[in-house]
Amino acid sequence: MAKTVGKIIKDIKSLKIQGARNVAKAAIEAIAIQTKNSKARTLDSLYSELLVVSDKLAGARPTEPMVRNSIVDMTRFAMMQMNMKKPKSVKEVKKLMIEHQKELLKRMEKDAERLWDYGAKLIPKNAVVVTHCHSSSVTGMLKRAKKTGKKFTVIACETRPRYQGRKTAKELAAAGIDVTLIVDSAMNSFMRKADICLVGADSITSRGDLINKIGTSTLAHIAKMHDVSFYSAAELYKYSPLTIFGTREMIEERDTKEVWERHPKKVKVRNPAFDATAAIYIRGYITEIGVIPPQSLFALATEKLGIRIFK
Repeated sequence: MAKTVGKIIKDIKSLKIQGARNVAKAAIEAIAIQTKNSKARTLDSLYSELLVVSDKLAGARPTEPMVRNSIVDMTRFAMMQMNMKKPKSVKEVKKLMIEHQKELLKRMEKDAERLWDYGAKLIPKNAVVVTHCHSSSVTGMLKRAKKTGKKFTVIACETRPRYQGRKTAKELAAAGIDVTLIVDSAMNSFMRKADICLVGADSITSRGDLINKIGTSTLAHIAKMHDVSFYSAAELYKYSPLTIFGTREMIEERDTKEVWERHPKKVKVRNPAFDATAAIYIRGYITEIGVIPPQSLFALATEKLGIRIFK
């Protein structure tokens, strides 16, 4: 495995690379780097090499179907090229893989731009927006809304234990947006004056449930209690196909040192990175094709991913 690829995997695990889209882009880049640096002499050995790297990349953040779906896109493309009636050479397949990687990244950027446009239109004028953790989809929508002339304020939850909310607050402040950082436990106090709640997404199930940063479910419950619309920004690639077959999305548990570095031996510490928010608490998903209800996401996502459930 190429050294650069190993570093990317390490950076994903340590959260140096954050955000589902950023992680997916890094994984795609890693596969491209491995392809470029591969010394495989046969198509079979090249494909086997890519599968090993893909498995390690997917395992770096287990609760990230956008990463898995992007990796499948790359490896499926590789297999299609290798199984053509006229088998291509290793050199030619490598060239095609690099071209496909570039096309996939361009498509991701276009999807993000469309999502930001739809989300920006959804934000009311003079609104109080509550958000949680850091999502490039959410910050992109807010910055796009700012550019269109809308005035609004943002309440950003700090998001313990890694404080990703600080990243959100800094990014929005740098864009000239009025933002206030609050402790997570103050969600209810500030939701009383909120007009809309926006969060990102790490994974979406076939039922339309949302898997996102721990604390998201609490935020959604509080939003519903105060009759505040709760939306999640999510490209369709964040849908988890495995959930249609009853497989539950894995909730990653991170190092307890993130919560308490030197806790007493008799004190147990848990550090789940994500939680599940039921579809009934979600007004809609903001996607690259528009704002859609949770119940519709399954059909639209499977179509985009090219998944055929029935023959």
